Amino acid sequence: MKTVDVLVDELLNLMGGPSNIASVTHCATRLRPKFHDISKVNTSEIEKLDGVEGIVKRGSNLQVIVGLNVGEIYDEFVSRLNNSEVAQGEVEEEKGFAKWFNAFVALVVAIFIPLLPLLAGSGLIRGLTILANNFGVLPIDSPTNTLLTLMATSVFYFLPILVALTTAKRFKTSPYIAVAILGAVLMPTFIALVEGNGGNTIPFFGINMPVYNYSGQVISAILIVWIQSVLEHFLQKKIPVSLQMFIIPTILLFVLLPLFVGIIGPFSTAISIWMASFVEIIENWNPILTGAIVGGIWNILIMFGIHWAPNTMVIIPIIAKKGQSPLVPYAATANFGMAGAALAIYLKTRNKELKTFSMSAIVSVMLSGIVEPAIYGLGARFKTPLIAGCLGAALGGAFMGAFGVVGYAFVFGGLTTIPAFAGPTLWAYVVGLAIAFVGGMILTWIFGIKDPEAEMN
Repeated sequence: MKTVDVLVDELLNLMGGPSNIASVTHCATRLRPKFHDISKVNTSEIEKLDGVEGIVKRGSNLQVIVGLNVGEIYDEFVSRLNNSEVAQGEVEEEKGFAKWFNAFVALVVAIFIPLLPLLAGSGLIRGLTILANNFGVLPIDSPTNTLLTLMATSVFYFLPILVALTTAKRFKTSPYIAVAILGAVLMPTFIALVEGNGGNTIPFFGINMPVYNYSGQVISAILIVWIQSVLEHFLQKKIPVSLQMFIIPTILLFVLLPLFVGIIGPFSTAISIWMASFVEIIENWNPILTGAIVGGIWNILIMFGIHWAPNTMVIIPIIAKKGQSPLVPYAATANFGMAGAALAIYLKTRNKELKTFSMSAIVSVMLSGIVEPAIYGLGARFKTPLIAGCLGAALGGAFMGAFGVVGYAFVFGGLTTIPAFAGPTLWAYVVGLAIAFVGGMILTWIFGIKDPEAEMN
């Protein structure tokens, strides 16, 4: 595997040089540059680069699948660009709904991608701890179990602070003030003011303000830090530099904390409650159909890059609040459905390059839970593997729904993350993954691939 700087040099060269880059963002596995002139981009040669697992072209946008080291590649990519607006990932040419939707996705990605390794690591620790409890190796009432549980669940309790940090970086505002604001509403003294499920009021300078428990919430953190950035940038222009060090933090704390408690927090709580209630209705409506639908469409959501909205706005907050969610295992079936489709291609193709790519796509799913190479390199390319993978995932999701499978942490579905599903339904999770995998493989075998490039037996 070539070094990051060499890969970035090759990418920029094949993209028409730094001057042709209008903007760039990234997600968990994909670099997302936008160009002034797409005709200058040599997409066929980019796809052949060592270190590039596939590309997706949409208008003047290009998604380059590079894997889990995308953050390192993005940083190196941005460092080569002279235009500061590029590093901010701003989209200037799109209009209407597409502009706002893509801006929302870019914002969500920028905020949550840095937290994914921590969420995955804590999820594995939680899963292994539960496994040890179930096998009687680790007593539940032991201090060791308590420490391991705190180790794995603190990320969800303090999720608002972590989100505040990454949001502050995205909006270029003080992360320390953001942490202070969110930290204030997570302190034991504030939590002690909350009665029951919250909603009771407390007086602040004669104004009654409702109080809630904000642990695990993310919407409120994003909103208040965005407001902080607007106010901080305004104050920096109006206040002399010599006075900014103590005046700006004082104003921000005094204004933003009451604003959070009185308006932003309750508003975000109402949204979170509504979203959680909606998801609960879907889950309880018909678990078998829900599992089939979520599993069946998840690869399509990934293909269009819109899976981050439900991941970050719904699934992660629900796990933070309830400690579990059935949507995580349903989504995992999508990975294994595509891995099964990739195995069928590996077994049937005579094309050595395609055989090698298929195996790498399988390994990517099994070891890291990253399915994009299989989706773009095989599914979107040959069509029938995508259909077969989605149908296999639907079968696996339906099985999991029938047995009430839940996940206890936000992780990508792979072999290494199975401990995150440790519990009474672990067996059904494993069987559901097997059904999705075998279903995707058999259906791909039956459907076949008519494209002569695949050289199928």
